[in-house]
Amino acid sequence: MFLSLNRLLAKKFSRRKDGLNFRRRRKKINFDKLRFVLIYALELVAVIGLAYGVVLAFGKQVECSNASMEPTYQTSDKLLVNTIAYKFDSPERGEVIAFKPKSNVNASYSVKRVIGVPGDTIYISNGRIYINDELYKENLEVERIENPGIAATPITLLDDQYFVLGDNRNSSEDSRYESIGFVSSEDILGKVWIKYPF
Repeated sequence: MFLSLNRLLAKKFSRRKDGLNFRRRRKKINFDKLRFVLIYALELVAVIGLAYGVVLAFGKQVECSNASMEPTYQTSDKLLVNTIAYKFDSPERGEVIAFKPKSNVNASYSVKRVIGVPGDTIYISNGRIYINDELYKENLEVERIENPGIAATPITLLDDQYFVLGDNRNSSEDSRYESIGFVSSEDILGKVWIKYPF
C-alpha cells in the first residue's frame, strides 16, 4: 500500500511544472560545444604565446644615448633590437649591436658598429682602420679618426672579443678606450635592426 501511494505521489508531482520533480533528467554534455571552447582557448593561448615571443625576440627597445652613432642614428633615437639574432649566429663586421659595456649591469645599453671579429688584427693609422693588414673599406661615409686610442698599435682579438666603433668616429667612446674595451658575446643584447617609430 505504501509503495503504491509513493508511486502515485511521485507521478502527481512529476506532472506539475511548479512542483517538485523526482524524475529529473540529467543534462547531456554537448561535446561539440565543449570541443569548440577548448579549441578556442588553445588558439588564444597560442596567439598570446606567439605575440609574447615576437615582442621578446624583436621588440627589445634601447635608446641611442649620445651622438656617437651619427649620422646613422641620432641622439635619443629609439631602436629595436633582435635579441635572438646571435643565439644562432655570431656578429659580423659592419653590423650595429647593443651591448652592456664591460659587463656593467647598471650601465645603459651602448650602441656601436662591429669593426673587428675574433681573430682579427686591427690597428688605426693615418685616420684609417686596417684589419689583417688591409685597409677596411666601409659602406658609409665616415671621418678620418683623430685619436686611434689603444688601436695605435696592432691588436689581435681573442676568441669571443669584438672591436666596436661609433659611426661618429671623433665623438665616440668605443673599443679604442679602456672604458669600453673589447666586447664579449655575453655582453651583447642583440642586433639593432630598425629605428622606432619607423
